[in-house]
Amino acid sequence: MPKRLLVALTALGLSTCVPYPAYRTIQPEAELRVLDEQGLPLTGASVTLIGRAHPTPIEQSHATQMTDTNGIARFASRHEWQTEVLFMHGRLVYYWERCVTAPGKSTELTPYQTPQQIVRLQPGAAVPCPATRC
Repeated sequence: MPKRLLVALTALGLSTCVPYPAYRTIQPEAELRVLDEQGLPLTGASVTLIGRAHPTPIEQSHATQMTDTNGIARFASRHEWQTEVLFMHGRLVYYWERCVTAPGKSTELTPYQTPQQIVRLQPGAAVPCPATRC
C-alpha cells in the first residue's frame, strides 16, 4: 500500500508541472477619457495601461497612448497563446493598472476596472509612469 501511495503522489506531483497552452488576454480593450479639474478634456495626456499577473513580479504588457482633442485614449485588446505550468499556487491571474499623467497635473496610478473610464486629473506635480520592467 505505501508503494502505491508513493507512486500516486509522484504522478500527481509530475502532472502539475506539465506545460499546457493557454489563450490569455494580455491587454483589455479600453477607452479612457481624461479631464482637467473643471471637467474639460485634456489633449495630449499620457495614458499607460500596464498588465501584470499574480503571482509573478514580471510585467506582462505595457502600452502608452496620448489623448486626442476629446481627451480620449483608446487601447485595442490583445490576446496571445502562452505556455503555462500549473504549480501549487495555481495559474497566472492577470490584472491591469492605468497610469495617467499630463504636464502640471498630478499623476494618477490606479487599478483598471472597466472598459470605459473617466479620469479627472488635479493640478500638481507630474510624475512619470513606472518604466517597463522585464
